[in-house]
Amino acid sequence: MEQKIFDYLQKNLTPKRYYHTMCVHELAVKLAKFYNEDIHTISIAALLHDCAKCMTTEQAAKYIVKNKINIKYYDFTITYLPQVLHSFIGADIAKKIFNIKNKNIINAIKNHTVGRTKMTNTEKIIFVADALSADRKYKLPVSKKDIFSNLNNIFKLVLQNKIKYVVSNFQILHPDIVKIWNYYNK
Repeated sequence: MEQKIFDYLQKNLTPKRYYHTMCVHELAVKLAKFYNEDIHTISIAALLHDCAKCMTTEQAAKYIVKNKINIKYYDFTITYLPQVLHSFIGADIAKKIFNIKNKNIINAIKNHTVGRTKMTNTEKIIFVADALSADRKYKLPVSKKDIFSNLNNIFKLVLQNKIKYVVSNFQILHPDIVKIWNYYNK
């Protein structure tokens, strides 16, 4: 299956996005090993997390309608946050093209952009690896020691920094972000 995924990614991603995916994969596998999570599950989720990222907003909208993907706040998201649509489409591609039934993989792909309450460690690892991958131009104030000390703490730090970034750039926040933030800071 992994060769099929690599072929798909090479065909559907730009070289820059493909490189990003490989960087996320590398960090996610290291995190999986350190936090004793299933490496195969993490590997597949990391490889597919951005498999739909190179779609235009128009292509994404057509795909969502054609495949009847139910997205909470769809009208809001397509208007103000179209950059997160790829996560929902990627989860659908994982199911339909790669016949992935593992909910942990599907949820990790679907939730790697905004997150959700009650995320599994697999979801948190993909969320963190996506934000902290070696190719990212912006660097969060975290060290390797931080990354490999407490998954929940590093997840919250990444979530906090994503929110700070959006707010500092006067961008729109996802409607669920306050609920997600409050959930992890009880």
